[in-house]
Amino acid sequence: MNNSNLGTNNKEPWLAVNLSKLLPGIGQIYAGKVLKGYIILLSYYLLCLSGVLILINSTGDYLLGILILTIALIVFPIWNLFDAYYTAKGRNSPEFENIRKQSKDAWLGVFLAGFIPGLGHAYLQQWLASILFFALFIATFVLDALNYLPGYSSILLRIILSLLVLYYTYISCPSRRERSRKIITLFVAGFFSAIFVLATSLAILIRVFIAEARYIPSEAMLPTLQVNDRIVINKSAYLFSPPQRGDIIIFSPIARLQQEGYKEAFIKRIIGLPGDTIEIKNQKVYVNNEPLQEDYIQEPPNYFYEMKVVPENSYFVLGDNRNNSYDSNYWGFVPRANIIGKATQRFYPFNRAGSLIGK
Repeated sequence: MNNSNLGTNNKEPWLAVNLSKLLPGIGQIYAGKVLKGYIILLSYYLLCLSGVLILINSTGDYLLGILILTIALIVFPIWNLFDAYYTAKGRNSPEFENIRKQSKDAWLGVFLAGFIPGLGHAYLQQWLASILFFALFIATFVLDALNYLPGYSSILLRIILSLLVLYYTYISCPSRRERSRKIITLFVAGFFSAIFVLATSLAILIRVFIAEARYIPSEAMLPTLQVNDRIVINKSAYLFSPPQRGDIIIFSPIARLQQEGYKEAFIKRIIGLPGDTIEIKNQKVYVNNEPLQEDYIQEPPNYFYEMKVVPENSYFVLGDNRNNSYDSNYWGFVPRANIIGKATQRFYPFNRAGSLIGK
């Protein structure tokens, strides 16, 4: 087919769909609507981030976070595929559209093969290849079920098979517009390079400013947190509101602990706020001369702590395992500047996963 007959402004609608299937907005950028594509891409990231943050900050009602993530991961991408198709189609001349509709579309075959290996070849009416690829795909599940594929090798095998199927679906189409293949080669190379940089940067930003995962190394927070529990630390929890009594926080070692050689972060529960009077006697913790009601501790404290006032911008913290915790009872108060974040979720082990807020 002569490329000169196709025009330079024409775009492949199903190529735009495949690109937007990889990441919302990329198809619109390919189609020439660059600003629209970046707005869609930014909206997608904001929706995902909002849903995750709501779940992290959840007090048990996950409905809003799940709803936003459902929109971000299902509704928004589906709408984006339709929009990418019609955005690209709207750029095309009638002559190009007539040529495109006269034969099987290679990029539609690729799109179908992305759902089920072999489906693209079925669209091309190449039934032997369709059956072969589908059978190979099913075989990976059978081998996995029979434990013939160790570890994650079955997943890796399916990924490799899927990529091969996509490639062979494209080259099997008898009517390929070669211009689009050259464009997509360059575009995909740049796309994955940009995504790698973006994903790496986003991961670093999330870990530094928003949230990170931690594990519990000791029994100091029993029974609330057990050894090797995996938890989420929300680093943005105190951007707009101060720490509250009962919050489980993670903090860097204070000066005294650093002098003792401690480098790793501590995790404890806030008991005293700035200005509070703290006293421990008769196996109870007293805050402002009132006994603290605690249903989360391992056992009552068997020690005495003389009455002290929590300094400004500092906090008095204790482990829930009161008699087996190295905490403010021994080394003093935690400055606000040392607080890294708030423990909000336990995500492992799965049978005890859930919110830590109010625990």
